[in-house]
Amino acid sequence: MLKMKFEEDLLIVIGISGVTCGGKTTTAQKLQNILPKTTIISQDLYFLEENDPRISWIPELNHANYDILSSLDMDKMFDDVSNFIQKDSFKRIRHHFQSLNSITHDIGYVRDVLKTAKLNILIIEGFSIFNYKPLVPLCDLKYYFTLTKEECYRRRLLRIYEPPDCPGYFDKIAWPEHLQQLEEVRTTVDGVNYYSGTVDSTENILKDIFSLYMSIKKMPKLCSMETATNS
Repeated sequence: MLKMKFEEDLLIVIGISGVTCGGKTTTAQKLQNILPKTTIISQDLYFLEENDPRISWIPELNHANYDILSSLDMDKMFDDVSNFIQKDSFKRIRHHFQSLNSITHDIGYVRDVLKTAKLNILIIEGFSIFNYKPLVPLCDLKYYFTLTKEECYRRRLLRIYEPPDCPGYFDKIAWPEHLQQLEEVRTTVDGVNYYSGTVDSTENILKDIFSLYMSIKKMPKLCSMETATNS
């Protein structure tokens, strides 16, 4: 009976962050298509309006800075994530594994197990989610996508933004802000897996989810089952 309850209530939270146009949303959507009980909370939904007084304005470009945390309502995002985790139907497993076991199973087997597992997935994705410290401890698995400046700029030219980038915005704002955020994550956030945004990391993330899921199932004495909290 306890085992059945454990499987029905298990929730794993995944954080996906990284450079603009690095494939964060695409990867999250691929995972959602594979794993039936996946919910995505995207940082892009929390941008402030251009006339919001909290927005930082760049006089020399006559443009708002949308590549810093203050351009987003992060308190609202944190509340939404926390409220989702605290649903009565979910339990969090406070695992104590320093690293995940390597997987010898082929990806087809991994997909089949995860598709039928009584497992809920929450994906938090956005360019600076790990720079907002209250979100970090909520993530069981953390990923950060990188690109070269040249590749990032090439991809950004293909995107349509509202408001659109002004001339010089990428070189003066978007790229320098990314480098600062990346350095902060590297030096202050543990347990982050870094991937190039030029490769598809979906299978590697699936294997990590599988490894964590199976480790928790096989070693319940190392885990504690409790209702989700903000801490």
